[in-house]
Amino acid sequence: MRNLSKLIQLSLALFCITFQAHAQISPNAFGYYQDALRFSQYTQYGTARFMGLGGSGSTLGGDLSSTILNPAGLGFYNRNQVVITPSVTFNNYSTNYNGSNTESNETLAGLSGIGAAINFNKSDLIPGGWRGGTLGITYNRISDFKKVLDYGGFNNEESIIDAMLYDAFGLFPFQLGGIEQVGYDHYLINPFPNDQAVYTSFVEGFPYQSEYISRNGHMDQVNVSFGGNYDDKIYVGAGIGFISSRYSYNRIYNERFENSQLRMFDIDEQLRVSGNGVNANLGVIIRPSPYFRIGASITTPTWHTFSEEGDAIYTSEYNDYDVSNFLDENGNRIIEEDTILGTLQTQTDLFVSDFDLQTPFKYNLGSSVVIGKIGFITADVEFIDYSNAKISSIDFNPSADNETVSSIYQNTYNARLGAEIRLSVLRFRAGVARLGSPYSEALQSASDEAQMIYSLGFGVYSKGFFADLGLSQTSSESSFQSYSNIEGIGPSAFTETQSVQARLSIGFNF
Repeated sequence: MRNLSKLIQLSLALFCITFQAHAQISPNAFGYYQDALRFSQYTQYGTARFMGLGGSGSTLGGDLSSTILNPAGLGFYNRNQVVITPSVTFNNYSTNYNGSNTESNETLAGLSGIGAAINFNKSDLIPGGWRGGTLGITYNRISDFKKVLDYGGFNNEESIIDAMLYDAFGLFPFQLGGIEQVGYDHYLINPFPNDQAVYTSFVEGFPYQSEYISRNGHMDQVNVSFGGNYDDKIYVGAGIGFISSRYSYNRIYNERFENSQLRMFDIDEQLRVSGNGVNANLGVIIRPSPYFRIGASITTPTWHTFSEEGDAIYTSEYNDYDVSNFLDENGNRIIEEDTILGTLQTQTDLFVSDFDLQTPFKYNLGSSVVIGKIGFITADVEFIDYSNAKISSIDFNPSADNETVSSIYQNTYNARLGAEIRLSVLRFRAGVARLGSPYSEALQSASDEAQMIYSLGFGVYSKGFFADLGLSQTSSESSFQSYSNIEGIGPSAFTETQSVQARLSIGFNF
């Protein structure tokens, strides 16, 4: 359990936002507030057509993305359809740490989605207002967590040892926990013999600090939805979604010293989380005229069940330092032991725990204006209150994490706008989206702010076949704190991310 592994949770706080956030993070939180956000946010998903429209189009219908956006859109189908959507993403990272800038790149390729629409419409000769409907079964990758950062810089002001000294002040050795406990066990900090609640260190100089962070994993969602059509004017739909989540995290933090008693201090942390969840969605679209559509949909919370495991390894390498040489100003030994320090290593026990997560409701309003056979303009607004996420577990007390969720997250709006122009069998699209920050206003200078997404699309359509290409560009900024003392003070890395994704949808109608 995380509450039995304070060395991991209190040492560096695996996913610190930055020091400005610490004032609103409960001191007893274990870090699950980060999971609450991670598994509540979706990245871009759906077909290439929807990507080209900036992710908008909940009221357009006739697209398998409707199974997630608004299942009422399935009611617009009048035929069967199969679609497959592979994608490739190019990410560029620029990270500044202690004045040193590091550039890195990665390419991600895979299957973004696949699905089928099975149509049950009535013949035009059969009377009645209900015209039938369509069953949609889709798989979509709704989030991809893969991200690798590797950066470093010389710090001429402090070391992680300073945070250990700060946090240990006023505590006797038997009261220590977290990273200060590691410092005490590795002789990085040592109490004065005549005052065991005050600590000092024999390590001299300032370090070169480096960090390697590797995140992997994804969220996949399978939807089974049905949309019906009443008199070609009212469309209603409902569906259920099954989510599979995987997340892994490896972080190696390192300090190297020159001409010092300590050669190197290293922290290697591992975390693995996996789980499953379920949600449901309902939607309606009204078409009062052939030229205008308006609709709304609601997605229930996703009820996740997760299992996790993790551990940490701490390593100190000394230059065969004899602790008898560590003296106070009066020439008295501070460490009474007769020890020559070489390599010291501490490994935490593997912790295992289970927890449940309930994500927030999602509400969506959309409208579309259809300009005959020329094209259309479509827009969506989505509302999510991330502060309503809830964590529960029988393995630990989640109240502090839930308090932190309510404190550092907020409700937000995501706005999307797209347009399409038709020229014979060709389709040209463009879109823009603004994704609001999930963080409260007090933290937005310290973390991700609103994101802007710009997209373009192109399609070729025939009676039984179509192909769509969607391109999107996203820019974002984030920060990560390498370590901090109990006041939240410590160095931070600031990363600018430029992401370009290409998505190709191949579809067959029959």
